[in-house]
Amino acid sequence: MKLFQNFVVGILFAGSLALVGYFTVLSDSGPFARQGQQLVLYFDHAEGVKAGTRVTVLGVPAGTVIDIELVSIDDRGQPVPDDSELRSRQIVGITVELKKPVVFYSNYRISLKNESILSGKVVAIDPGTARVTTGLAPERLQVVWVDPREAAQSGKSASQYSLEKLMADRESAKTMTALQGQNAGDPVAGLAEMISENRDDVRRTIQNVAEITDKINNGRGTIGLLINDNQLHENATTLVTDARLVVREMRESLEDTREQAPVTSFLRAALTAF
Repeated sequence: MKLFQNFVVGILFAGSLALVGYFTVLSDSGPFARQGQQLVLYFDHAEGVKAGTRVTVLGVPAGTVIDIELVSIDDRGQPVPDDSELRSRQIVGITVELKKPVVFYSNYRISLKNESILSGKVVAIDPGTARVTTGLAPERLQVVWVDPREAAQSGKSASQYSLEKLMADRESAKTMTALQGQNAGDPVAGLAEMISENRDDVRRTIQNVAEITDKINNGRGTIGLLINDNQLHENATTLVTDARLVVREMRESLEDTREQAPVTSFLRAALTAF
């Protein structure tokens, strides 16, 4: 019997180790997890994004940021090699790895935003829809998906690999699209800017609040007297006590009237009969 119990305990222990090993090694977050497809998104600036930043598709967690690089673009906003004569300025190429491929349409929206004031950045992707809302029907876009293994074998980053694909596509007159994102803005920076623009009004408001609290502490004004004058406090207590007595007496009078109502009704009926 004891041998059987030890055998059962051993099976349970081995099963527990197997479950822990699966969720820590072979699951989506483990080191041997199957890699998803990578995609390069282009923004004016990174704005607090770093490797490991969450990526959502329609609000659903769908991947993470893998790498961030500076990318050269031409006057039309298209990525070009750094040594290209068409180079106009630099933007940021953010490489994201998504668990599942996403179909993009011409009415897509990609933005960097804060989910809340205290939370970090998130790359929010809305791939768009084929449904016609206004005007022409949205067009399905061809984007450059990067296989991490192919990029690693070529010795290039996902951004470089994607740029080569885009350049080759332009030479063949195809329609590959470089996905452009928008910077939604930092709410904390916006609040600081608003305060800076209204500095005089904010200073005046703070001074007024300080004056009001100073008057209250010194017993000036109605509120200050109510808070600091013991006599007013005692008067208010007396008033509340008297009000309670009046309410109690009114309640007792109503109860006496209710008790006397049958007698009064009987006498009225008797006098009416005679």
